[in-house]
Amino acid sequence: MTRMALRAILAMAYALPLLAALLLAASAGLGPEAWRALAADAQVPHALASSVWVALASSALALLITLWLTTALHGSAAWQRLARGLGPMLALPHAAFAIGIGLLVMPSGLVARLLAPVVGWASPPDWVTVNDPWGLSLIFVLVAKEVPFLLWNVFALFARPEVAIALQREIAVVRSLGYGARAAWWRVLWPQWLPRLALPLLAVLAYSLTVVDLALIIGPASPPTLAMLAWQWLLEADPARNAQGAAATLLLAGVLALLCGLLAVLGRGLGEWWRAQVRKGARDVPRRAGHRLAVLAAQCLGGLYALVLVLIAAMSVAGVWTFPSLLPQVWSDAAWRSVATAIGSVGFTAGLAVAASASALLLVVTWLEVAPEGWDRRAAPFVMLPLVVPGLLLAVGLYQAALGLGLDGTRLGLWWVHTLVVVPYVWVALAPAWRSFDVRLEWTALALGRSRFAFWWRVKWPLLLAPLAAAAAVGFAVSVAQYLPTQFIGAGRHATVTTEAVTLASGGQRTLASAFALLQALLPLLGFGAAHALAGWQRRRLR
Repeated sequence: MTRMALRAILAMAYALPLLAALLLAASAGLGPEAWRALAADAQVPHALASSVWVALASSALALLITLWLTTALHGSAAWQRLARGLGPMLALPHAAFAIGIGLLVMPSGLVARLLAPVVGWASPPDWVTVNDPWGLSLIFVLVAKEVPFLLWNVFALFARPEVAIALQREIAVVRSLGYGARAAWWRVLWPQWLPRLALPLLAVLAYSLTVVDLALIIGPASPPTLAMLAWQWLLEADPARNAQGAAATLLLAGVLALLCGLLAVLGRGLGEWWRAQVRKGARDVPRRAGHRLAVLAAQCLGGLYALVLVLIAAMSVAGVWTFPSLLPQVWSDAAWRSVATAIGSVGFTAGLAVAASASALLLVVTWLEVAPEGWDRRAAPFVMLPLVVPGLLLAVGLYQAALGLGLDGTRLGLWWVHTLVVVPYVWVALAPAWRSFDVRLEWTALALGRSRFAFWWRVKWPLLLAPLAAAAAVGFAVSVAQYLPTQFIGAGRHATVTTEAVTLASGGQRTLASAFALLQALLPLLGFGAAHALAGWQRRRLR
């Protein structure tokens, strides 16, 4: 088989199911009756406004924090520590993190318990945090989860050799003109490199606009977001309601496209204004105070993730925990005994994640081997489709496709869908290291009479074992965290730790939900730990 044929097969095997799913989702929601019902529903205007507010606020805050941390910390020891801390932060699934944040900010949560002795509270305060109508808790969770994701993409971008060289050269040129490093970022570097982060930013906006599992856990619930309404309609037995839900997903997709267009126009306008402003600005900005504040912010972000893990661990073994006590009065393993009866879902979750990450890794490695680097730019829009398309819309289409193929409610169908969703993350994690591999090693091996397979097995695979293991760990974590595809394609027949955690948390069963959330967090952490151990073993072996 020629390389061209293999490229075509890989492209069709991945892109065709996604494109077919989008067409099926569109056809399910295009009926005029569905749109009339959607227009007549009194909840829709407020729900749509809530969705747009949450998406824009969380995406803008996540971007600003990412730019600030990068500008203030890049090139310092704190930047390297932040890079090492991103893995555990990314490994903690959104649902588990939201459950922990709920335990932190709810009326009987840790914050209120810490304040109780100071203000004299004997009972939980009457404040609205979880399920607040403005979606502030949801925005907080999204920002805290999306900042590590954007930083991860920044690190991946700057890890490319040509980008790293250009970055250092441009900083040196700007400094030679009398400007400091921070001025170099805002005057020269961000205007050039920020457009390269357009796809991750679009992924953040799309996820924030259509998130369901986090809204089920932490709100807002009354009124809900439009994604929540669509989710409820799609789960009903009435076909007319299902069509209305599909129409709502199409509306969200249209709103996303409109927001992208408006933001692109606004970005161009702001770019012109910013270029005019930087020509007039001071030569530099004092760096020390900003650097210290950024270090503190990065430490607080890492501390928040650690606190969330401690909270869900404590709640999972809490028997009696009355307000305002800081520790449970009675410890109990009742939740873990219940988890033990559902141990099959843990094994199924891990097995599904291993299968999905392995197949995604195989697809990505094969593509990177047979396709030249110039093809990556053309393939990127298709590879990133699961990230930039509203998740609810894609889940509806994939369910329709699974129905047509007879894969709904089957383990094979879940493996297929999880693989499609995992591929973009594995691509982003692996492509920079793979593309920066020194091709002269291959030329030398071929010149010495070795076959391409022998070179791959004896040289390339061992040298790239660390990024391969890291990409597999990322894929494993993404698969574990999937909620919408598992619920839709699994048709409720196959429980995972994520579906159990979200269902229990939305039902108010805090102790049992915390136990499943802790399991959901531990599985990816074990995956990243195994990848780290494997990379360390490989480094020692190559010395």
